Amino acid sequence: MSTSSFLSFASLVISAGLLIGCGSGGQERRTDTAKTSAAVSVDVTKAKQDLDGVLSELKNLRDASDTADLKKMQGDLRKKSSQLTDSVTSVVNSSDSAVTAGKAQNEAWRKQADAFTEADLRNASQKRQGDLRSAVDELAVANTALKTERDTYVSQLNQLVSALDLDLTQLGVQAIKPTLNKLVDNEPKMRQTLTDVAVKSRSVNTVINP
Repeated sequence: MSTSSFLSFASLVISAGLLIGCGSGGQERRTDTAKTSAAVSVDVTKAKQDLDGVLSELKNLRDASDTADLKKMQGDLRKKSSQLTDSVTSVVNSSDSAVTAGKAQNEAWRKQADAFTEADLRNASQKRQGDLRSAVDELAVANTALKTERDTYVSQLNQLVSALDLDLTQLGVQAIKPTLNKLVDNEPKMRQTLTDVAVKSRSVNTVINP
């Protein structure tokens, strides 16, 4: 290899290091994006477990016999509902953080690409920017859908628990049966929005750590 060819190759390798985020600042941004997107999946797993608990309590209350301990059922449902509210909020917050970190990472890559004079590096950087931008945008859309579904589902759930406070009797349970059934029937939609957020967060992570 000639001296000029070797220097060109060395320059390409060094520039490629900049492309993937070498240097303390770039590496920290990349690590932050990876961590935040990975945290989403962990939070989704917890939220789904809490959703399982809520669904179980809803079914128990819906199918309660005349001799069932309604006070205990209400207490169990209240506890599970509170846990679900907290865990879904954690998913939303970690998703928001992942979107913010992903946008910052994309902007950093854009600035790096603007400094490249090597066409191959510039093109590779622009492609990776596009992949990350799409993944982050899709996560943002999925998270917005989750927020909408959460607001509806959790609101109905909390109202149902409050209704039981007003009339914790068999007649009271019968009166809330339509809402009980609605919450049971809509559980798969709530679960799917959580799944979508987890899938999109993994896509962001895949772009960061191919």
